[in-house]
Amino acid sequence: MTAPCPHPTRTDGVCDACGDCIHDVILNGACFYCGTTEIDPHAVSPKKLPEVISPDRLVRKK
Repeated sequence: MTAPCPHPTRTDGVCDACGDCIHDVILNGACFYCGTTEIDPHAVSPKKLPEVISPDRLVRKK
């Protein structure tokens, strides 16, 4: 993981000095601001996956 951008000035989520993007809006797997598709979907997902799946979720319900 890289260190966060230290520059305070951003235009539409992209740093004016170094081009770092916050990837705040993801549409169809690409960043709306910078267009990159090299985004880890689990890292930007608002849904947090549980560390351990509970046993009742592993059993098929009849």
